[in-house]
Amino acid sequence: MTVIGLSAGVIDNGEVFFEGEELISASEERMRELRGNDISMIFQEPMTALNPLYTVEKQIHEVMSLHDKLPPVDRSAVERMYIGMRSSVARPFSKLRSIVSNPSEYRPNGNDILTILMLVIAWALLTNTPILSIFMIAFLLITWLLSSMNTLDLVHHDVIVERLRDVRIPNPSAVAKMHPHELSGGMRQRVMIAMMMACEPKLLIADEPTTALDVTIQSQIVELMKDLRNTKGTAILLITHDIGLVAEMCEKVGVMYAGSIVEQGTIDEILNSPRMPYTIGLMHSIPKIGDTRDALPIIPGQVPDPINLPSGCKFHPRCPFADAKCVSESPPTVDLGGGHMASCHHLDKTAEMSEVQDAFDRFVEELESKGGEVVA
Repeated sequence: MTVIGLSAGVIDNGEVFFEGEELISASEERMRELRGNDISMIFQEPMTALNPLYTVEKQIHEVMSLHDKLPPVDRSAVERMYIGMRSSVARPFSKLRSIVSNPSEYRPNGNDILTILMLVIAWALLTNTPILSIFMIAFLLITWLLSSMNTLDLVHHDVIVERLRDVRIPNPSAVAKMHPHELSGGMRQRVMIAMMMACEPKLLIADEPTTALDVTIQSQIVELMKDLRNTKGTAILLITHDIGLVAEMCEKVGVMYAGSIVEQGTIDEILNSPRMPYTIGLMHSIPKIGDTRDALPIIPGQVPDPINLPSGCKFHPRCPFADAKCVSESPPTVDLGGGHMASCHHLDKTAEMSEVQDAFDRFVEELESKGGEVVA
C-alpha cells in the first residue's frame, strides 16, 4: 500500500524508488498519475474492490479514461446521445424477446424491473390508456437520458472487450455489461486483473490473488498472470503465504516476519539454502511425501502482536538459537554473497538446513516437556 501511496499509517523512515523516482515524498497528484497507470494492484478480495453499482465495462472504462488510454472518438455530443438513446430503447424489447424465446432459462435480476416498467409505459403510449400521464412521459425521458449517459461508445466498448478477452473471459461482450455480483469468484478476479492491466502497467502488485478460489481456478489465475507477465513485460510483486505459488511464479523472494524483511535472495537460494531460522522453519513445516512422523513439524509459538513487538530480534521467542544478544539487539542484515541477504545473529549456525530443522524439533520437544506454548 505504501508503494501506491495508500498507506494509512505514518512512515517514519525509508525510501521507495520506482524507475529512479522516490515515491514516499511524491505529491498526491503525482501518485494519482502513477496509480492504475504505471503501478497497479490486484487486491485480495475483488468483491470488496469492485464497485457493485457499476458494470464491468464502466469500471474498466473509468480507469482507462482517467489515464487517457482510450482511442479518440470523433463524434459530436448529439451523435453520442442518439446512439445511447437508440440502445436504451432497443434493449427492453431485446430483453423481452429473449425471455419469450427461452422462458425456462430466464433468471430475473434487478435490471429487469426497469425493463418491464419501460415496456408498460411504451404500451400505455401506444394504446392511449388512462394510465398515461405527463409524469410517466417525463420518467421515460429521464430513463432514456440516464441510460444514454451510461452507454459507452462502440469503439471504447470494443477496446474494453479486448481487455477482457486478454484475461480469457468467455463471452467478454456479455460479461462487460454485468455487475460484480453476477460473476463467480474466479470471473471477478479475472475482471480485477483486466482492470489493473488495462493501462499496461510496468509494475503489478498482486496481494494474495488466489485466496478463496478453488484449486482449479487458482491454477488458471496463476497461468494467466504468467502469460501477462511474459507478453506485456509487466513486473509482478507477489504477496502470498503460498510457498508453492512462490516457487512457480517468482525469480526473487523476500521473506517478511513481523513487518520486516528477514531474508531475501533468488528463488533457488531461499528454497534450497535459506539461512535465517524463520525461513528454515517455514521450509521445515512443509509436509513431505514419504516422511513418516507422529506430529507435523511446526514453528513453535505465535506471530507477535504488531502493537507489542518483542525487543531485539522479533523472532527470538520462537527461535531455537535465541540468547541474550537476540533479546536485546536487533540483528544486522548480512550480505551472504550474490545479493542473498539474511538478518540473524547466528548465521554461523544455520549453514546446514537439516541441522537447523533438527534444532527446531528439539526446541518443540523442550517446550512441550516444560508445558510451554507450542502452537504453530
